[in-house]
Amino acid sequence: MKKQITLLSIFILGSFTLQSQNSDWRSAPLYKESNYFEIVSKNKKALKNARSRSDRNSRKKIKQFERWANFWKDRIKPDGSFVSAAHNYNEWIKENQRHSNLRRSRSNSWTLVGPVKLPKSSVSFYPGMGRINTVAFNGTDTQTMYVGTPGGGIWKTTDGGKNWSAKGDNFPNMGVSDIVINPTNTNILYLATGDWDGGQNRSLGVLKSIDAGETWKTTGLTFTLGQNNKISKLLIDPNNPNTIFATTLNSIKRSTDGGNSWSDVFTENNATFNDIEYKIGSNTIIYATSNAGKFYISTNNGSSWSVASTPSNDRIDFALTAKDPNLILTVDNGGVVRKSTNQGNSWTTISTISSYASQGGYNITIAVSPLDTNLILVGGMEGWRSKNGGTTWEKYLDGYWEAGSPYFYVHSDHHDMMFIPGTNIAFSTNDGGIFKGDASKDTKWEDLSEGIAITQYYNVSGTPKDAGKLIMGAQDNDIAIYDGSNGFKGENPGSDGVEGLWDYSNSNIAWTCSQNGGMNRTLDGFATAAQRVDTPGGAPFVWELEIHPTNPQTIFGGFSDIYKSTNRGDTWTNLNSGVGSIEFISISPSNPNVIYVSGQLGVKKTINGGSSWTNVNLPQGGNVKSIEVHPTKPEEVYIAYSGYSTGKVYKSDNGGTNWTNITGSLPNIPTHKIIYKTGSSDGELFLATDLGVYYRTNSKNDWVRLGKGLPNVIVHDLEIHYGTEKLRAATYGRGVWETSIEASALGTEDNKLPNSAVNLYPNPTNNKQFTIKLNNLSGTSNVTIYNIIGGVVKNFKLANSSKQVDLNDFSRGLYLVNIKNNGKTITKKLIVR
Repeated sequence: MKKQITLLSIFILGSFTLQSQNSDWRSAPLYKESNYFEIVSKNKKALKNARSRSDRNSRKKIKQFERWANFWKDRIKPDGSFVSAAHNYNEWIKENQRHSNLRRSRSNSWTLVGPVKLPKSSVSFYPGMGRINTVAFNGTDTQTMYVGTPGGGIWKTTDGGKNWSAKGDNFPNMGVSDIVINPTNTNILYLATGDWDGGQNRSLGVLKSIDAGETWKTTGLTFTLGQNNKISKLLIDPNNPNTIFATTLNSIKRSTDGGNSWSDVFTENNATFNDIEYKIGSNTIIYATSNAGKFYISTNNGSSWSVASTPSNDRIDFALTAKDPNLILTVDNGGVVRKSTNQGNSWTTISTISSYASQGGYNITIAVSPLDTNLILVGGMEGWRSKNGGTTWEKYLDGYWEAGSPYFYVHSDHHDMMFIPGTNIAFSTNDGGIFKGDASKDTKWEDLSEGIAITQYYNVSGTPKDAGKLIMGAQDNDIAIYDGSNGFKGENPGSDGVEGLWDYSNSNIAWTCSQNGGMNRTLDGFATAAQRVDTPGGAPFVWELEIHPTNPQTIFGGFSDIYKSTNRGDTWTNLNSGVGSIEFISISPSNPNVIYVSGQLGVKKTINGGSSWTNVNLPQGGNVKSIEVHPTKPEEVYIAYSGYSTGKVYKSDNGGTNWTNITGSLPNIPTHKIIYKTGSSDGELFLATDLGVYYRTNSKNDWVRLGKGLPNVIVHDLEIHYGTEKLRAATYGRGVWETSIEASALGTEDNKLPNSAVNLYPNPTNNKQFTIKLNNLSGTSNVTIYNIIGGVVKNFKLANSSKQVDLNDFSRGLYLVNIKNNGKTITKKLIVR
């Protein structure tokens, strides 16, 4: 057995020491000497004190790091090192070329499920649509605006935020850190790729559009293989719009030819340049800041730069105002507000905002009114306001707000704030979307995020009884109970929603799960708020919850080990697999005593419901992200790897003793979920990856992209709704999508039996009994009866023309009856009463 390197608690590179430039774990993937396992080990120790506290700042600090750790554990090499930022981009280019050479016989399309409407909530704060990094508009025209997101691309409105449309869904990178518009030709835009604040999507450089965002092309600033860099801000010279600046990791870059070529006009190692703006009213003076607390100035339109001062030791953002062009205001990570009136040469500390939290520079922004130098907004975890030039502060925007004055609900974690020129109207872009309000008043701000489908989902779970209802778990935006055209309702408020599960026999019963093992349960279909259920400890940040395939009262949870509950979560029993913290649980659909688990210490299986466990001999090292057991053959199992091991998917026909590599032409990118379609006519497998969804059939014998129209986005989870033969995909930045996986959509209709080949009667059944009648079929047929989640309740061979079947041991509901005969198949629906 090859060593699987996933045990964070014991894998510590003793000789490795983080360099000063990447001591910020968000930036660590940019440096070749960084090691994921060392970073996790170091920060677990650093956060030990915070874990003993219950205040909001401590909880948020822990959550920020654990989100990062959860994201990157699937995007490393087996030894813990990081790949180049351009790796996925190069794989994407190769995949485009491969698919351009494939003959695609089908063109099934993906459609957006949602959500797109703002949610309802049982509390005064509610889950947002998703994180927005930046907003851009030209002058005072806020009818046409663009917003950039960390994983959902760029969006545009032409009616002031009433309606939005996605632009650039075919980006090789869906992260956007900043957007600027040519002031004299608003059809020309520049976009900084990546996710500066969160660090989850690394930058590929600057893109340019000359048709108001409809199409995008790369510019001369492209970070190629081996160039790990990132961009915070872009700046256009208002008098010569062909001149553009970009603040990057170690340099300020400039283009004087509309982005065709770029040069470094100022370089300082370990600077991590951040803000950049022209002094108001000047054509030659430009200011910039860095995450090292320095303030820079250029007096010759960016040709050369110098350090004007070092007002802080960490990230500083600054704000300017047309009311007083000489006034510069800054805020740093600690909430210290300073001002300068001499172009940053010296500073006066005005105040320190009490209880201010930037979460290590993840969310920090400042804006000052163009009409009133005393009216200042500062964003961190919450939004703060001063009416007296920064001398005193009041909490003004609060993502957990429930009652009080003058502040009110706006989602937490502010990434950008700006005033509309000549007004006191301001925008905030934050982890919930984009909000707009009059900062001089104590009136409610408007949420403009409706229609921006950018939610970062970990999970999607459908109820078999109602194709329109879904539970969806989102980063930083709770659990969404989605109900089609009726929109969605928030559950598990104030959390990361990570998992959802329906009782397939009773849609009034469901579970909603939050990070690190938090669980709520409803018994009335969410008519009232779901109630907290106690769970065992030790769950990962994103954790597993699975339901028994034929007994819906039994559920399995992935905590410090695999636990089983036979009463829907009231009590739990440790099954003691010994794999440590659980990554994945897979239960055989036809024999639930066969269970596979992946965890910190490898993969194990049981064939007796957990009474004993054996090691599974893995074909290679790395993290087994997903396991799938064949619907009717418990000894046939598939595993899929995250990270960047060459082998991505393996198949075993003997319960994991031996493996066959079926990676085929898959790109070397992280995978997240593999599923096998019960009742398949051609061995259909589906795979969620960092570059969308792939599928494989026996006849094709290789992997191809599934369908058209899905944005080039990370897909974390897949689920089949068997009642409609739809595959749902939970994307990490563009909501939930679905596509048909009927035989006609997958090009497997040649394998179908005619509809007249099988009759089921009575249908609905009589006392849970019915008859299968085969018509004019020769030889032996294989019959598989499965429930609406793919759990196999009966599997037998039928040589006679008819057979009576008794389903008294199973719950009422919709079942599917699949008949295979001489290489062809048909599936019919059966209502069991």
